[in-house]
Amino acid sequence: MKRITTVILLLLVTALMVSCMNRSNAPANANTQTSDTTEPAETEDTSEPEQIGRDFKPVAGKKYVAFIYVEYVSKKGFAGSGNFDDGVYVSYSGANNVFEIFDTVKVVFYGADYKVEDSDFGDYETKQTITKVVSAGRSDYEAGEPVYDKPIIYLYPEKDTVCTVKLEISGGMTCSYPQYTENGWANFTAKPDGTLIFPDGGEYYALYWEGKGMTGPDMSKGFCVKGTDTAAFLSDILPRLGLSAKEANEFIIYWLPRMQNNAYNLISFQTTAYTDNAKLTVIPEPDTVIRVFMAYKPMQNPVEIRPQAIETPQRFGFTVVEWGGAELG
Repeated sequence: MKRITTVILLLLVTALMVSCMNRSNAPANANTQTSDTTEPAETEDTSEPEQIGRDFKPVAGKKYVAFIYVEYVSKKGFAGSGNFDDGVYVSYSGANNVFEIFDTVKVVFYGADYKVEDSDFGDYETKQTITKVVSAGRSDYEAGEPVYDKPIIYLYPEKDTVCTVKLEISGGMTCSYPQYTENGWANFTAKPDGTLIFPDGGEYYALYWEGKGMTGPDMSKGFCVKGTDTAAFLSDILPRLGLSAKEANEFIIYWLPRMQNNAYNLISFQTTAYTDNAKLTVIPEPDTVIRVFMAYKPMQNPVEIRPQAIETPQRFGFTVVEWGGAELG
């Protein structure tokens, strides 16, 4: 009887061991818990994203960052110029509830989610598409991201003139349209009405750029203006700073939506604090250069500030005009 019991126990132990071995070697089935993550074809880059350049050649698993100036926005996404040649469309669901035309958006994405693809939005075309983003948000002034918002340069020669325009920006350029090259905006033809014809046949009415870092804006003199009075204030002062009616209108259209809903705006038009950080060279040398750059800070309550003296420049001969601005945190 003891021998029979011993045999039975040995059989049970053997059967249990075989069962455990079979379980460990069996493939996972519908009732087996598995990880939801799978290894990508290429290991994704976990380092800081690389800012794309003019000769952008994406690597599938590499992370990139671009600053895009929004010129079109819809529920499905947004499009604009920036670090890309010929513009880019970004698939971003609900974009019209997040971004507006004239925003500068910082987009982080993987190379695998970028492709060369034409998109046509009627009055705006792109040659690239980002199908998926890691993140997208307005540029952060506090982090040193683009703060020179929409500086735009007009050229008015007395006759058709081949020109080159170069900028030296302390923090570097992050966005331009048409694309800024290592030689600047080179060898384009400027016409007396302001039309710019580039060597590739592209036609523009102005040069656009954004950049990083105006260090130490001078806010010692300026104006404290009610948000509701912003339009009237700008309509009065911009012609006194030398802008034409068209240029002043474009300035106001861009800045008014950002400023009119603030309780107050502390405003100062920058001189050397701006021009020393964004040096402009135009070849051939113009007769008149007007650079209007507004720094402002939203305020909850009015503050006292010494009034800023305004000198109205005289426009004559070959005239170059630039306007832009920055919101201070």
